[in-house]
Amino acid sequence: MKIQQGLTEGQVLQRIGSRGASARLDGISAETGPVFATVTAAAGALKGWKERRVGTAARGKFFATLANIPAGGPYRLALRCGKTEVRVKAFFVGDVWLMAGQSNMEGCGNMTGAAKPHPLVRVFSMRREWRRAEDPLHLLGESPDACHGGGQSMSAERAEVLRRTAKKGVGAGVFFGREMLARSGVPQGLIATAHGGTSMSQWDPALKNKGGDSLYGSMLLSLRATGQPIAGVLWYQGESDTDGPPVDVYTEKMRALVAAVRRDLKQPALPWIMAQIGTVFGRWGGSGWNRVQEQQRLLAAKIKHLEVISSMDLALDDNIHISATAFPALAERFARAADRLVYGNHREAPMPRLKKILPIDPRNAPGQINVVFDHVPGGLRSSGAPRGFALVEADGQEVPMIFKTTLHGDTARLHFQANIILPAGTRLAYGHGRMPVCTITDARGCALPAFGPQAFIKPNAFLPFVTKWRVTPPVAAPAASLADLTCPDPEAHGAEMRTYGLDGFVNEHPRWEKHSGHAYFSAKLSVPEAMELEFLLGYDGPFRLWIDGEPFYTDLDGINPCLADEFSKTATIAAGEHTLTVAMDLNGGAAWGFFLRLCRRDLSAKEIKRGEFSQPTYSV
Repeated sequence: MKIQQGLTEGQVLQRIGSRGASARLDGISAETGPVFATVTAAAGALKGWKERRVGTAARGKFFATLANIPAGGPYRLALRCGKTEVRVKAFFVGDVWLMAGQSNMEGCGNMTGAAKPHPLVRVFSMRREWRRAEDPLHLLGESPDACHGGGQSMSAERAEVLRRTAKKGVGAGVFFGREMLARSGVPQGLIATAHGGTSMSQWDPALKNKGGDSLYGSMLLSLRATGQPIAGVLWYQGESDTDGPPVDVYTEKMRALVAAVRRDLKQPALPWIMAQIGTVFGRWGGSGWNRVQEQQRLLAAKIKHLEVISSMDLALDDNIHISATAFPALAERFARAADRLVYGNHREAPMPRLKKILPIDPRNAPGQINVVFDHVPGGLRSSGAPRGFALVEADGQEVPMIFKTTLHGDTARLHFQANIILPAGTRLAYGHGRMPVCTITDARGCALPAFGPQAFIKPNAFLPFVTKWRVTPPVAAPAASLADLTCPDPEAHGAEMRTYGLDGFVNEHPRWEKHSGHAYFSAKLSVPEAMELEFLLGYDGPFRLWIDGEPFYTDLDGINPCLADEFSKTATIAAGEHTLTVAMDLNGGAAWGFFLRLCRRDLSAKEIKRGEFSQPTYSV
């Protein structure tokens, strides 16, 4: 007797829930009649598996079905027909995982950090032979398929030499297998099909009819050679799709790939766990790096039974490949997702996900942005100062304004200079660029995903700061207090035109220091049509504003610091030219000045987005 397919030495059969695993065997038999199977473990024959009738032999062939073999192993199999027998010295029942993608799944970490092999963690190699899993798992030259090296399969002897002498080759696989073994208590199998430097076009399911000439076809050949379903897919790919047209269709290609694998394996709910690409140094990697990361982040909401894990915080062993010392963390993240998706362990939360970015509120939280995340058990953590967030202008350039990040449970609070007005179109990102430093995880050690850049500022028709004024030098305080003052005439007190910086701060501190009294300002406001305007103010001393000589705004309790947009008042202003007059008490020389800008509040979001609306103009 000889087994031709269905079970090979060292194989891990995929268990199906509590029923265990099944395998359909066929082969050659010189005898005719019933086929009996005996399955034994170290303690002897399994219950119900001593001389169990499993099939029939006739006309030189036999067929047998091994059904409901419990999880565990190593097991031994003896198949008998008449007086002839064939044996499988060792096989296992547990969970089998497909490893696919490019080099960070293939494994390029330094071999000095290789995982310790375990007898219950097995790999179906590129040669399509089961063996104990040890790095390097992927030897492309072993594959008989042209897509992995021209179809010139290296000898077994040469492969063993490479395994002993390789300097690179550590990946997530062995670490993942050991972690899943610890979580499940059953043997683990890995199917090696990854290939470094490959793009989504090379993994195109449309090429499956090319068999071993295509990555997708080769992967299917490996899967079908096992004759078994699988527990799930581990996928790490995307670096080769970060430039040019492939960026725009990454989501479309991933959806097609996942659907095709599930259809071809007849597993419509097959769990799929993918890593979001991390960092890259030097000139490698395309301009669409962040766009691919963002598409990967959003796939979990677009594809059922798919989870995305982050690698943003992980160290590298070269300019693009994850370090052997970091792969245990990546493997644990894969395992946490697998534990929840495959084993149904609901104590495992999903990976951290961006929930919302709370718009800036300059009145209650000047200079702060709150970024809230879902699924951060134990709260956010960072080894050292939390880093990774960036403000990004509309043209993609980073705005270096965030000087501190603090962590508060599920929220990262970003701090920037309170009196800075962010440029129009400013967005927020985590992991911006190709070489960011990202340090934030949850208490489990699961990293935040790269995201964005994302808009977070509510659309507003903000108008520029008033930066040109007619200004008086310090004026001795009149008998009337600022509260009782009638609208002053700056020209009567020696006003002159002064221009201030684009940051909008009307800063008179050099002239006011060590002085008491008042200072007066005036400017012209031309309104082309009646409009509702919000006057956004900030000041650090007693302050009053008149419009056309009529009192409009008063705050006698103004005090340091001076913060833009801290206060406001809204009114409908008629068409025509108006005079703005400001008076400030110098507060014994402690006051510095004020901010004033306007915002139209009578426009729809669509009108604001188009930008085609009338605006007031300023003059002196």
